[in-house]
Amino acid sequence: MRKFTLLVFSAALAAMAVSCTKENASEILTFAGIEVEVGDQNSSGKLLILNEGPFPGMSTLDLLDFKTHTYYADVFGQANPDVVQGLGNTGNDMALIGGRLWVLMNASNQVAVLDFPSCKLYKTLEVESPRHIVADGNYAYITSFGAAVYGGDPALGKVYRVNTADFTSTSVEVGYQPEGLAVCGGKLYVANSGGYNFVPDNRLSVIDLGSFTVSAQHEMPAANLNLMEVAQDKLWVNTYGVSSWTQDADGNWIQNMSDPMSLMAIEPSTAKATVIKDVHADKMTLCGDFLYAFGNDAEMNGGYDICLYKVDTRNASVTKTSFAGSDLSRIGYAYGLLVNPDNGDLYICDASFTAGSKLHCFDASLHYKWSVDTGVGTGHLLISK
Repeated sequence: MRKFTLLVFSAALAAMAVSCTKENASEILTFAGIEVEVGDQNSSGKLLILNEGPFPGMSTLDLLDFKTHTYYADVFGQANPDVVQGLGNTGNDMALIGGRLWVLMNASNQVAVLDFPSCKLYKTLEVESPRHIVADGNYAYITSFGAAVYGGDPALGKVYRVNTADFTSTSVEVGYQPEGLAVCGGKLYVANSGGYNFVPDNRLSVIDLGSFTVSAQHEMPAANLNLMEVAQDKLWVNTYGVSSWTQDADGNWIQNMSDPMSLMAIEPSTAKATVIKDVHADKMTLCGDFLYAFGNDAEMNGGYDICLYKVDTRNASVTKTSFAGSDLSRIGYAYGLLVNPDNGDLYICDASFTAGSKLHCFDASLHYKWSVDTGVGTGHLLISK
């Protein structure tokens, strides 16, 4: 299906493969990559792929150059051969901020800040169990579980504010196990999950950016809040629902859902939340006016029907496509997704945590286009220009 040709690039060609609009000679490294069959992308971007790795185990960062059809595995390792521990343990999120790539390493309790595109390690920040990151102005905001979540008394999570110029930081406590966050109207909104507590958190924390203090904690109609996007001046938040686990006579663990995964649209000014019906959102991503999510549409009746939901944020209308019976059926374990704004292509991570994963590409009509082999536990994607 795919033809791979090993390519070892000179420094000049590597600059083409991982270049961006702001580069100089010191940023250019020689990377080894392989040619992959991804067809005509109509996109000049480069896809960054964060592999979580086995747990516990080292994460890796890969790069797919759409223009040259070249896949570069473990670019952090190639750029930093003297960093013995590698990128770190369990990458959870990443963002490009001011010409640097920030990579959150959850189990390593650190954030790796890399020069981009060279991927040379610039600085390591100590953050307890970092989860998600968003930038606004001169600051990066990072959610943190704040303390160990397995056993013992529950501990409130935190949001760290890091100055992107000098890397000084401060933090404020929010709810339990905060996950996604977003800036809207001069405020920072934080989705608290409480996913490791006996009773999950259902609060949306509001942080005033001027004073960097929590100004409100709003209870939502669904618990275990997860990711967050901003569209049509609303906050779009997915939730993991509420479940319990029991064992049958043979010792098999059975998940019992009391509340489903869901998607909410929240008015920031009033915190009024509207649950979008019949959207079981596990992971989600925003592209233009459309929110894309996938999840088990049959979870409440004990079935298994993984579906892709396309939500028009202008009117909350939903188009649903079942993986079964469509080109999406080639995906074994959907774990992450992203849409390319240049061409509408949809990328879905097909993760394995014991061996190599795959990344599948589908066009805007969800017809299969191509696949590439990736690392262990592929789950997070980012497009750079």
